[in-house]
Amino acid sequence: MAGLLSTAVIILIYNFTSNSEERFVKANEPISTPSTPLTVINNEDIAGTTNTHRFDIPAGFSYVKVSFKNTGSKHFTFTINKGSTSGTEITFGSVPADGKEHTYYSDKALSTGWYYVSTSSAQGMSGTLDVSLGTDAF
Repeated sequence: MAGLLSTAVIILIYNFTSNSEERFVKANEPISTPSTPLTVINNEDIAGTTNTHRFDIPAGFSYVKVSFKNTGSKHFTFTINKGSTSGTEITFGSVPADGKEHTYYSDKALSTGWYYVSTSSAQGMSGTLDVSLGTDAF
């Protein structure tokens, strides 16, 4: 226990500017953080023309890995938004219809809160979604 308390861990402190850009300042504090990824969405089906899946980033986690497998015949698009489906857009992309897993990583630490993964296609979609959280970049 004493060894754990003496270990300094770098955490991120958020300073929000007036235009909502996030800046990150490093600070050293002894804390206990999870050391293994946390799966928050596991093998969820994607079907039809639109889907929305919600996940929470709790304290202690900052990075997101999102994996799609498109088993349909047409590509589909996705967006990840914070707070609501129309909230701040974190990222977006297109997933080809090749049956392979396509993985996207957050390239910066994200704040705690609810996030929404929305998928859409003019044609019917078929596939799966996985979302994992990490304490460090994947």
